Amino acid sequence: MEIGKKPPRQYRHSPLTRYTRNLLKKVNRGIDDFKLITNGDRVCVAVSGGKDSLSLLHLLIEHIRFYPINYTVGAVHAVSDFADRNRETKSYLEEVFDSLAIPYDFIDVTVTTGEDGSKTDPTCFWCAWQRRNAIFNYCAGHGYNKLAFGHHSDDVAETTMLNLIYHGTIETILPLRTFFDGKFDVIRPLFYVRERELVRFAELAGFSAFTCTCSHADEGKRKVMKKLVRDLSKESRHLHANLWHAARTWWETFGEHPLHPNERSDI
Repeated sequence: MEIGKKPPRQYRHSPLTRYTRNLLKKVNRGIDDFKLITNGDRVCVAVSGGKDSLSLLHLLIEHIRFYPINYTVGAVHAVSDFADRNRETKSYLEEVFDSLAIPYDFIDVTVTTGEDGSKTDPTCFWCAWQRRNAIFNYCAGHGYNKLAFGHHSDDVAETTMLNLIYHGTIETILPLRTFFDGKFDVIRPLFYVRERELVRFAELAGFSAFTCTCSHADEGKRKVMKKLVRDLSKESRHLHANLWHAARTWWETFGEHPLHPNERSDI
């Protein structure tokens, strides 16, 4: 059964359907709280091939069936010249996109060459920068006014902790930011969804998720923060909400523009 199409009776009572509805409550909350999607929007989902972005794509398509506004969803995948499974990932995603009957594109990204044109062993920062640049330019040039990323509640908490511990600020991932002088917004509809919930959703949906397998995948501060947040969550069930409250207060005090649910940050 393809998510997004009218389901038969037996599908409406399946574990996947019930779990989808539970997650959609959190997706709805994020979209409503921060005005992430409005009538007539053209939303492009940045699909890496991992569980987070695949879950986001399916949840947004399902969301269209129930949300009282009209918007469209497309997808884009950045094909890196460094990823060792890029052909396999592309082939799999083509099948997913075709089955969902959505517009999509693949864009080639070079990360093995530095800014000076010389060959380089790419860092995580350089790889992410090149991918994001390519996707941003794609959206700006193809008429999408919303770019959706699959960052979830745990990503928000980990980023807040990372900036606090290593940089002395409480900056974090925001649910909405405007780029290219207002040409499009970056939105994060999974803002209130926990990673463990996406793991369960991916299992129920039967995703063949593809994740980063490069030599730098297990390095860096992000891995340390992931473990720290996981451990602290056992001590405080309000950890994620408290970190977001602190980060939001910091942003409203020191950010270039105060963040309110019905306002957009223009950075």
